[in-house]
Amino acid sequence: LSQKFLTTLSEQVPKFLSAMVIRLKKTHNMDVSNYHADHVCWRTETMEEYSDLIDALNSATNDWTLFMESKIGGRSIATFGLTSGIQVGDRTVDVIEIPAPKDGSPYQTGLEHVEFVIADSTNSPSTPLNNECHQRVLDDFIQQHPGCDWNLKAKDKDINPDVSLKIELDEFGVSSVKFHLMPLAKVIEYEQKHGYPS
Repeated sequence: LSQKFLTTLSEQVPKFLSAMVIRLKKTHNMDVSNYHADHVCWRTETMEEYSDLIDALNSATNDWTLFMESKIGGRSIATFGLTSGIQVGDRTVDVIEIPAPKDGSPYQTGLEHVEFVIADSTNSPSTPLNNECHQRVLDDFIQQHPGCDWNLKAKDKDINPDVSLKIELDEFGVSSVKFHLMPLAKVIEYEQKHGYPS
């Protein structure tokens, strides 16, 4: 199962990310080519599918490293690092987030979102804790793209705030793209060091 999943990701992540980059440019005149795509999210349709996949990846330690599995919003979310990342042009995607299904929010199995890190060396925060730096950079980013229908719900999160858009992709349906300031792997590292639930 782990090898099949890796093969599926290797086929789908480049298509998903490329389609997202093209759609953002075409629909919103947003150029994300210089932003780090720090992780993608893979949805599972059933708890059985989630459990089987997590067990398989946990067993395949040559290819996968579990960074964290924790309860967020009443359901489990596992985050894995890939030993050999998936190449997408000059990008490498090497972190996969896998949430368990949420009651009342059915999703089909497959890629659901990608997150881009929009901070650079001039505006990078020293912590994933939501502070003035996060808010300023996110506000500036929103103002640069005033025509977008931004979802700001996660902008007030205590840790790793983000803003997001729903994007319709031909091959993948309605998907999300999120923008935040720190890679998820660094956020998890901080949470584990400081004893935060993620």
